[in-house]
Amino acid sequence: MISNYQPYFMKDVRESSARERFNVISTFAGGGGSSLGYRLAGGKVLCVNEFVEEAIKTYTHNFPDTKVIPGDIKGLSGKDLMDAVGIKKGELDILDGSPPCSAFSTAGKRHKNWNKTKLYSDGKKVENIEDLFHEYIRIATDIQPKVIIAENVRGLTIGKATAKLNEFISAFETIPPGYLVTYEVLHACDFGVPQERPRTFFVCVRQDVAEKVGLHIFNLNTEVIPNSTSNHISMGDALSDVALDMDEIQMLKDYIQNNSENQRYWLSILPKNQTKRLNPCSPEIPKELNPNENYFTLIRTCANLPSPTLTANGSKRSGAGLFHWNEDRKFTIRELMRLQGLPEDYELTGTFDQKAERIGRMVAPKVMAEIANRIYDRILKPYKEATQ
Repeated sequence: MISNYQPYFMKDVRESSARERFNVISTFAGGGGSSLGYRLAGGKVLCVNEFVEEAIKTYTHNFPDTKVIPGDIKGLSGKDLMDAVGIKKGELDILDGSPPCSAFSTAGKRHKNWNKTKLYSDGKKVENIEDLFHEYIRIATDIQPKVIIAENVRGLTIGKATAKLNEFISAFETIPPGYLVTYEVLHACDFGVPQERPRTFFVCVRQDVAEKVGLHIFNLNTEVIPNSTSNHISMGDALSDVALDMDEIQMLKDYIQNNSENQRYWLSILPKNQTKRLNPCSPEIPKELNPNENYFTLIRTCANLPSPTLTANGSKRSGAGLFHWNEDRKFTIRELMRLQGLPEDYELTGTFDQKAERIGRMVAPKVMAEIANRIYDRILKPYKEATQ
């Protein structure tokens, strides 16, 4: 059954956040996806850390009252973050982080990309991005919040990457004074977002907090992981009333016609309005169009289904990624925003590709809101009542 998409606005976000039911510090904040989710759940985001300059511009433009601590997380300590907002070790409700995840993604070469340098759209480079998960754990060790939340790709739970998964779980568990840890792959389309977007979410609860509210390792997952809240919403339904920028649409069509022989060929052999994927193993791809055997996934979408997962590179003008179900073009920024479940009046800064990358890297706000609501209802609220 297909239901209609429910739009919302920054006014709704501000009104919900004004309840200040719990507080959050967010690392790897990006363009603010997870922050939107916490605010929708009634949380107050005390401060965030981000190192990509254009992402910081987007964040501060939409959340001018939130303290942003710029820079590489490797140069920060948990004490730096706590001092910035005047709290002490153990006082924070939720520490949030989504360390960069492309090295584990099923959309790429996976373990072949471990220990490599990642280049962002504004020229920022990060070496060994999989090691940033340990930097996040280091920050968590300094802060010792009541709850730690981490988001990553589904690929972390598959194949060789499961060794990393178990490594991260063990590291979370041994953060003093000890944490109970669970994880689950959640699909954004189960929470009112018109996009599949399977993501691995970790929820780690400090042991003294867990004991106070009756949680243990055997009931943790069922108590803190939210259940589906929505019927799936198709792309066609979600985008049916989006205001289209005709100049941007023409720019996207012109880009393919004038700049990309590969894109023109790929689209010519893909049937319209069917979820059809091409990759280097597809028999339809001539070797001369991919002589270096670069990995890619090109998808002609289907209006009758939720969108396949948006990615940072796949949303840009060039290369592979997601293409409109009936037109030979990528999706506009307004369309990408709707597919990610962003507020209608959220504003992104930078070039088209920088905006598209920001959207593709975001945590879906509606998913994070459901996780935060569950954690507040089952952990933070009863813990506060038990310790007053």
